[in-house]
Formats: sequence, C-alpha cells, structure tokens
Amino acid sequence: MSTRQQKSSHAWALSMAVHVGLLLAAGFLWTQQSIHGISDSESDKPVGIVIASTTAVDNRTEYFDESTYAVKSMPTDHKTADSATAITEQPLSLPDIDLPGLDDLAGSTAITPTGSALDGGKLADGLPTDGPSAEQIAREQSKLPRNVSRGPAGEISIFGGTPAAGHDFVFVVDRSKSMGGQGLNALVAAQQQIVQSLAGLKDNHQFNIIAYHHRPTYFQPGSEMAKPTQANVKQVNDFFNGLAAFGGTDHEMGIIAALRYKPDVIFLLTDGGDPYLNQAQISDLKKYCGGRTSIYSVQFGFGPLQDKQNFMTKIAKETGGNFHYVDMRKK
Repeated sequence: MSTRQQKSSHAWALSMAVHVGLLLAAGFLWTQQSIHGISDSESDKPVGIVIASTTAVDNRTEYFDESTYAVKSMPTDHKTADSATAITEQPLSLPDIDLPGLDDLAGSTAITPTGSALDGGKLADGLPTDGPSAEQIAREQSKLPRNVSRGPAGEISIFGGTPAAGHDFVFVVDRSKSMGGQGLNALVAAQQQIVQSLAGLKDNHQFNIIAYHHRPTYFQPGSEMAKPTQANVKQVNDFFNGLAAFGGTDHEMGIIAALRYKPDVIFLLTDGGDPYLNQAQISDLKKYCGGRTSIYSVQFGFGPLQDKQNFMTKIAKETGGNFHYVDMRKK
C-alpha cells in the first residue's frame, strides 16, 4: 500500500514539472513573437474610410473610395502635421435671375440722337451712367474763362423774364406728360419763345435744346452746339413738333446733360413737378456750374405761384441766375 502511494506521488510531481515547463516555454515564445511584431510595425500604415451603399433591390453592396469625391487637403506645417484637415470642394450654382428696369427706360422718341455730348456715359441713350465728380466738373469749367475774344455777348429773355447774357445757351425743356396738351400745354409756349429768342442771336453765338423726361433728347446731337442760322432756327420748330409729352421727370439729369456743353447760360423750363431737387442736389449742381454757368429757371403753373421758395428759385439764386414764373391761365 505504501509503495503504491509513493509511485502516485512521484507521477504527480513529474506531471506538474512537465506542465510548468510547457507553460514557461509557451510564455517565452509568445513574448518573442509580440516583440518581433512591434519592431516590424514601426512605419505608419494607411488608414481610410470606405463608404458603402447597399441597394434595396438586389441587396448588392457598392463601395466608394476617396476618388469619388473631390477632396483638397489644407497645407499644414511641422507643428500640425498630425492634425491635417480636409475641405470638400463643391461647385456653387446660382439661379438665373432676370434684372428688370432697362426695358422701362427705352421710351420711343420722335427724334433719336445719333451722338451724345455726354463723354464716357450712356445717358443720352436712356441708360444709367456715373456722372463726373463735382470737383472734375468745376475744374473743367474753370479752364474756360468768360473773357474769350468771341465778339459781343448776346442776350436772351423769354416770357418777359430778366435777360441772360452770354455766347453759349442751352434750353432744358421738360417734356413730361404734365407739360403737354393734356396738362399745362407749356411745350407749345416754350417752342414759340425759344424760336423768337434765337432770332436775336449772332453768328458768334451758339445754342442747343435738350428735351427731357426720364431721358434726354438733343436738338443738336454730339459734342458741338448749333449756330443760330435761319436753317437751324427753322429746324427748332420741327424738333418741337416731333416731341411727345410723356414719361416721368428727372430735372437733375437734364441740367447735368446741359452742363457738359459748358454753356454760359442754362434755361430750365418746367412745371417743377416731382421729384423735387433737394438741397444736397442743388449744392452739387452749383459746384458743377463752377462759377461759370448761370441757371435761369422758368416755372409754369395755373394761377398764382404757391411756393416761392421751391427748388427752382433756390437753384437760380445759388448759380447767379434768375427765376421767372409763368401763369398759363393768362396765356
């Protein structure tokens, strides 16, 4: 019995020794494999994101790699190399938008100017334009002295107003609807007065006529003014007979169009309707005149003058001109 117990004890001890040895050998081999694997994996391996889409019809999976998308990586410096970012480039699409307004400016006129005194602009063609600055106009005006040897100055007085003296005259006539036969019928009266006044000018004098509403129409297109010859004076009647009274009113545009001829005198003939010129506009026009051009305002109306301090009286006073009111009921 004792002999059997001793043999059993020896077998158990041998088995334990064998198992412990196997465990130690297995642990040593695993440790060597781990160390060897880490040493071989020191370089970075590429990592990416794959997008997959599974269709509902045939349960097929479709993979999309990074070439499917336009991705641009932002440049990074050595401090931020581990945190590079990416920005997805997507084209910007803009809707087609029709811009209204230009067609409304194209009013039909009986006489279409073939040229324009508006250097560098499109105002004569009915399109908006950027006018020169007050300093530019004043500087150009100052280059043209009054005392030029052109012979005696002429004088023009219309509707019994104060005579205006000079060599170059521009008549700026409002042709909006309120000035026509359905309104004050002032266009016909203005035509008669202008033709009569031109008869007193000489060969050393010049003139032009600008009829305006929301755009100007020129009697003498281009940059040159007309001589008061008999033929030209006769054409003034044809010019007025071809005008239709319609459209809105832009007083400032009409005056600026006349100022670009650099005249001595501008006659502004209008009923003074909306839109009125504010003080800022009047101040700008005064600068444009440059101390050389005077504006003589002639206002038409029915009955006595209601507002004696309107923009027409102010602009005449500030430019060295004169204001005159015409009561169409007395005509």
